[in-house]
Amino acid sequence: MSSYSASVPLEEADAPVEAAPPEAPVGNEVGDLGPDFTVPLYGGGDFTLSDTRGTVTVINFWATWCGPCVAELPYFDQLFRDYGGSVAVVAVHSSLVTEDVDAYLANYGYAIPFALDSCGVLAAYGGSTMLPQTVILDQDGVIVYNAVGSVTYEQLESLVGALTEGA
Repeated sequence: MSSYSASVPLEEADAPVEAAPPEAPVGNEVGDLGPDFTVPLYGGGDFTLSDTRGTVTVINFWATWCGPCVAELPYFDQLFRDYGGSVAVVAVHSSLVTEDVDAYLANYGYAIPFALDSCGVLAAYGGSTMLPQTVILDQDGVIVYNAVGSVTYEQLESLVGALTEGA
């Protein structure tokens, strides 16, 4: 199990981390370059993190069996709708699938892309079975927020808004 620390309390996360120098390590800590990955999207196609460079990216790790995860999905969807193409959002379902995710999603009109963690993305970002987990990367792919626990729309908007102002 990798060591994991949500090293930036939400109150302090409003100020984005300075852009990492090119030699910044790839890792799962705030200030690291986020590990690249490609995951299959429900409904077809793939999501590749490196394709979002130049854009603030929000990754939501969730599962249908996780009550807090399900409760916060509308916040990620609203963020995606509010910021349009200036913010990339993907909801990555845990590989511990216990029900038909396609059938679950068919009950909602979410605009965000949903993917399956088929290659260990959650582990690469320091996660485990504790969900939900939110990761936010700046335009350069640097992790500015990585924490387990529920978020509100206001928290997401504050974190993302600080990164997109003047962009």
